[in-house]
Amino acid sequence: MSDELEFFFDPICPFCWVTSRWVVEVGRQRELAVTWRPLPLALLNEEISYDERRKVSEAYPDSHLRGLEMLRVIHAAREKHGPEVVGDLYTALGELVWDSPAPEGEGFDPVMQVMAQRRDLRPALQRCGVSPDLAEAADDTSRDADLRTEVTDARRRCGDDVGTPILSFAPPDGPALFGPVIDSVPFGEDAARLWDAVHTLATWPGFAELKRGLRSFPDTPLTARIAHGETTVR
Repeated sequence: MSDELEFFFDPICPFCWVTSRWVVEVGRQRELAVTWRPLPLALLNEEISYDERRKVSEAYPDSHLRGLEMLRVIHAAREKHGPEVVGDLYTALGELVWDSPAPEGEGFDPVMQVMAQRRDLRPALQRCGVSPDLAEAADDTSRDADLRTEVTDARRRCGDDVGTPILSFAPPDGPALFGPVIDSVPFGEDAARLWDAVHTLATWPGFAELKRGLRSFPDTPLTARIAHGETTVR
């Protein structure tokens, strides 16, 4: 019998991206049925002021908008083709961002500038076998009402003080956790060991939280120059 997991994601979150690649790796080794669910940070955090985040980069709000646009497109594809297309679309759209070459310059801002760039999403859609015309949904704000229901559901399961990723075990009534936040993708036995540890904590009666503020920045081609450095950015 396979484990069931719902994975709430935003393609623009680097921490979420690395965790999602780990879950994909776990799925190659274990019987794991994953349903991928959109969770736009632009809507999740809309009541939080961007003033402090602009001290990190002026492009911070635009990067969250890029994530929302991609999730509108994913919503349109899910509506037309069903939920089975969502995981592949997340991979294809995420690769547009995180497989980009590392930009010149020091610190986080050059990376954020790349994250905030608007991209042609049509080739990624074609690669996943869906109509490239669905890229037009990026500007369809009418889809935000449905995306807000995803935010509400994620919060109902995991609480308010969360970001991406959220892992919801044995959904819809099983336990859910924000995280794990990791800086690189474990493979093989290491991936399975981490899964067992996270699953054990998630399903332990009464378990709520383990947390530390400082994080090691995720390692992707885009973030290669700042990977493994300490950050508190979410």
